[in-house]
Amino acid sequence: MLDSEQLLARLEASEINYAIEQHARIYNMAESDQLVLSLPGMRCKNLLLRDRKGRHYLAVTTPQKSVELAALSTMLGCGRLSLAPPERLFELLGVTPGSLSPLALINDQCQGVRLVVDRECEGAGVFLFHPMDNGASVQISLEMLQRFLDGTGHSLEWTEIHARS
Repeated sequence: MLDSEQLLARLEASEINYAIEQHARIYNMAESDQLVLSLPGMRCKNLLLRDRKGRHYLAVTTPQKSVELAALSTMLGCGRLSLAPPERLFELLGVTPGSLSPLALINDQCQGVRLVVDRECEGAGVFLFHPMDNGASVQISLEMLQRFLDGTGHSLEWTEIHARS
């Protein structure tokens, strides 16, 4: 499994442009809301979900959205979804809670995690993601993110993710 430093080295070696800012460790979106960054970009909520058959999904959505898991499971055509436990985060992607982002897919060598991104994020040209370390944020354009994902063998699937009412 690669760590944060190795991920950043891989981005550089692949000529994937990014900017990085170090900050206090954050573990949830409430703490993220309090964080003042100099880097512009869309902050995202990242959830590792799994269904009863053991299939995994990395759902990326807007920070304020509380995801309606039943609707998402219907959209994805899978069984009931639940949050994957912290040990599964580490086992599959080499990250701990608070550090999850699409950049962790570099560790998904088996292609076992399906990336689904909320259509509400589609208009953002620039994103802020943790580089497998919740004490830093990486600014990356959609184009560079797509190049990164191509290199990992993952595709970005735009999906309508509904909020709980």
